[in-house]
Amino acid sequence: MIVLWLILGFALLLIGGELLVKGSVGLALKFQVSKVVIGLTLVAFATSAPELIVSIVAALQNKSDIALGNVIGSNIANIGLILGLTALIFKMSAVRLTYQKDWLFLLLANALLGLFLFLGQINTFGGLLFITLLVGYNVVKIRGARRDRHLHVGEDLDAAPTPLWQGILYIIVGAVALRLGALWFVSGIVDAAAFLGLSERFVSVTLVAFGTSVPELAASLAAARKGESDIAIGNIIGSNIFNILSVLGFTAIIHPIELNDPALFNYDFWVSVALSLMLIPLMVVFTRDRLDRIEGVLLLAVYAMFIYTLVV
Repeated sequence: MIVLWLILGFALLLIGGELLVKGSVGLALKFQVSKVVIGLTLVAFATSAPELIVSIVAALQNKSDIALGNVIGSNIANIGLILGLTALIFKMSAVRLTYQKDWLFLLLANALLGLFLFLGQINTFGGLLFITLLVGYNVVKIRGARRDRHLHVGEDLDAAPTPLWQGILYIIVGAVALRLGALWFVSGIVDAAAFLGLSERFVSVTLVAFGTSVPELAASLAAARKGESDIAIGNIIGSNIFNILSVLGFTAIIHPIELNDPALFNYDFWVSVALSLMLIPLMVVFTRDRLDRIEGVLLLAVYAMFIYTLVV
């Protein structure tokens, strides 16, 4: 029964997120919103919806370790597992200057997250600060994209203008699916942890984080296969920024996120920071302006070591 709740919950999260993207993008195109704006805001936000709803539901049920573990573990998986696997398979060209500002902003987001975890909780003020930074980040990105003629963010969106009623229906059904999926998924996580004698932190940092990172895995592999290394790497950096500022920001505004398991800060968080710090330096250590197989193996080794230390 526990497995059934997990599977049904996860399936509804994926379906709900897909419908939310389809409905919001379709309506935006109908009202002639720039694809640059859509790519940098609506799509990025909507694809983070599963993580957001799971974290909100977990926090409301006083399961803050699931909310935090979901985000921290997802950020670890995005860099260590997903980017490592993508680099191992496709050998990506990577011009450091393309991502340098976003990388520095990711480090800033991590520093703020670390500060609030050190204080023991992300309160309403912290949530508002995160969302303010998120809005500022998107405004800067949109302005930069409009200035740069070579940046066509959102041009390859697989969507068409949607009739008003259809777009609204997609959004409503997607929101309901996300809500039910999150309730069932969180319930399954709690029950599975109790049944297996595992901590909620362990389950959320590993299984839940990997599950909610599946869309990023698919997007990065697809982009790298097409030779779009910029999109593959940018997708990971942007996703990690959104995970911290959007998911934890909105969750903290609705309900404060308490740090119950110190290991989330003392260990998991610092692994996430270490992987974030490695990103840009890795593009010059072995092969200049590339993420090659060597870098991919190194990232995967760090991720495997992290999982190993949690298991033993």
